[in-house]
Amino acid sequence: MKICLSSIKKYNKKPIGCSHTRLKFFLLLSLSVLLMQIGLSINAQAKESSRVRVRELGIHIGIYPTGEHNAITDIPGVKVGHVTLNEGDSIRTGVTAVLPHDDIWRSRLFGAGYTIHGNGEATGIARINQAGWIESPILLTNTLSVGAVHDGVVRYIVKRYPDNNIVLPIVAECYDGGLNDISGLHVTSEHAIEAIENAKSGPVAEGCVGAGTGMRCYGFKAGIGTASRVLPNDSGGWKVGVLVNSNGGRRHQLRIDGVPVGKVLENDQLKPGRDGSFIIVIATDAPLTHRQLKQLAIRATHGLARTGTPSTDSSGEFVIAFSTANIFPRRTENGTFQIQMVVNSRLSSLFQAVMEATEEAVINSMTMATTTTGRNNRTMHAIPLDKLKQIMKQYGR
Repeated sequence: MKICLSSIKKYNKKPIGCSHTRLKFFLLLSLSVLLMQIGLSINAQAKESSRVRVRELGIHIGIYPTGEHNAITDIPGVKVGHVTLNEGDSIRTGVTAVLPHDDIWRSRLFGAGYTIHGNGEATGIARINQAGWIESPILLTNTLSVGAVHDGVVRYIVKRYPDNNIVLPIVAECYDGGLNDISGLHVTSEHAIEAIENAKSGPVAEGCVGAGTGMRCYGFKAGIGTASRVLPNDSGGWKVGVLVNSNGGRRHQLRIDGVPVGKVLENDQLKPGRDGSFIIVIATDAPLTHRQLKQLAIRATHGLARTGTPSTDSSGEFVIAFSTANIFPRRTENGTFQIQMVVNSRLSSLFQAVMEATEEAVINSMTMATTTTGRNNRTMHAIPLDKLKQIMKQYGR
């Protein structure tokens, strides 16, 4: 907006009796500035809303249909909550909570953990694989905030369920120190509690939210992504949902539905970065035992590999899987409980579903993320969707 200085001088030269005219002028000027700010805000919001999920770009990964929301929350009872810390010029971090069941604090679900490459931390994995179940929510955050988030879950349990004092929280991390002042320790135990209390079913916010606020993937801005698959009735009709925190890979490695997108978009000016990590959370309503969930978690690595990463020596990838089909109490009168279990011959369809959902969740974490500037004025650009569509079209996708 341009302001005519000669007009301002003209009004300033008027005598005292013309104060009403000057007031009118400056009110109009203030209104113009306000309208300009509103316009900029609308433009910024329009830019944010222009980010879409990969399916909205016409890219359909795999053979199975998605659930209603194409999210981990398509599994009944599963909820997701975020706390996003995007403040000033250097705080780009947060917390994401996945609640497997409304009463996870008093009940247990079959679960399993799998370490693809362990250059990172995911608390509770040993307990999950020893007991064969999970009994707490799954929280994601940055590398240096694992302790604070772990403390928050403990405090939440102690305050609301004082009789349940033996739960070991599940907290997994990715490093966001490129964009975030990670040493500032901005995530607190209260943020962990807030993420749990924010958890809800339905659509899941993706991209630069929660634990994904400061993450990047394959040289582009990324963060939280999710997807789901529904099996045909003759294969059981079960659902599989995946949520990821994407924070790894190099630009040239990126592949989307088999297309070498990273090589086409490779930029010689792109500075080498850390290989980073991926955290993968899997939910299903198929009645799987610990052993079967371990197999399902391993198959998620196939979906991750399809996006291009080899899981390098400096990366840390953890998979946590659970089933909502068998919910059993902590104690029973006779010391036993009955369960349902899928026959092994039906596992292959579930393996296909989790592979597809994992791949799509990683790509959604990128297409939904927005260009972000953070610590030391570093900028991580979002993947250009128009160019992505062109590349996929060139390869017949």
